[in-house]
Amino acid sequence: MTSDLDSACAELETAIADRDIDAFGQAMGLLWNAGQQAPAEELTAILPRCADILGTLHIGMGSQLALMCGAFAERGADPAPLVTPVAEGLREAMRRARLLRKAWRAMGDPSPLPGEETTVEEYDAIVTALAASVGEEEARALAEGWDTLNLWQMPATSLLQLDRSVRAAFPHRAEILEGCLELVDDQPSLSWLQGLLTVLDNEPLLVLHRPSGRGYEVTIAGLGDNFQLHSLLAAALDGPVEEGLLGDLGLDPHWAAVATDAPPEDFGGTAEGRFNPADATGAWIWNEGRPADIPLFEDRRVVVLDPPSYPRSWNNDRQYPMMTGSLTLDRVLPEAEAAAWLAKVGPAQDVPAV
Repeated sequence: MTSDLDSACAELETAIADRDIDAFGQAMGLLWNAGQQAPAEELTAILPRCADILGTLHIGMGSQLALMCGAFAERGADPAPLVTPVAEGLREAMRRARLLRKAWRAMGDPSPLPGEETTVEEYDAIVTALAASVGEEEARALAEGWDTLNLWQMPATSLLQLDRSVRAAFPHRAEILEGCLELVDDQPSLSWLQGLLTVLDNEPLLVLHRPSGRGYEVTIAGLGDNFQLHSLLAAALDGPVEEGLLGDLGLDPHWAAVATDAPPEDFGGTAEGRFNPADATGAWIWNEGRPADIPLFEDRRVVVLDPPSYPRSWNNDRQYPMMTGSLTLDRVLPEAEAAAWLAKVGPAQDVPAV
């Protein structure tokens, strides 16, 4: 099978050298078919070569190969060789998309921008509309960025889910995140990428349980939202009171399994909340938010657990199915230390701050 992958890559390289679009498409089909049959170790062996090819392509053709290589990583290939070329392609597509949006607004055209997947007619309409102000060549370049941005963000979201080290050192993070914030209303799927770029890994939290007066230090990693945080906090604090925990919280172990690394086929049912989480000011921490949204208080993120003011439940799934979540209980605070922290934080709020 390695020979099939090598052969497909060789055909791809030849097609690119010959500038033969038809041969490029045929070689991509061969590479995809060979990759679907290959085990993870063979995909790992071929991926550096694919990444080298990817680095030579313009963003249009590159987006197709990046998407395929991302699928190989999802099937078990080591994602490391892909990180730089995918980040570079994503950055360039996003740069062009941001310029297109700016130029579009500058024209004073009240019509909305096309969506994430443009038709040929929409693509041509963008080029025609922009050509008068930026020239046809630049208009085509900007339209290509807009049209391929979603294709570039898809392999990026795969890589960011699969490997914590990728999240730790993803190139151009700040610039790409800024672009997500600017464009997400026009390209909503960027919210997935935006969320992954703000995931906290090896992040300490101080957790205070107001009703019992207990406090804990925990470390989180790979949590895509506060639904996950809620489920894993409950699982970590469920246990004997004599060990400083909160007793039997009546949890279904399936909730924590799904919040950690259970495969998508195990998703399902409803998870239930056991707390009303708040930050150090007393403002509610919404499950729909992310751990990165929790504000720092004296150089750490603080979660205060109050009794639930109403029944909380949510779909028992994981926002990023390929990303493993974890929450480790590091220390049970001595009673006096927990009391000192509880004296510093804001009171429980009956009505959430909006």
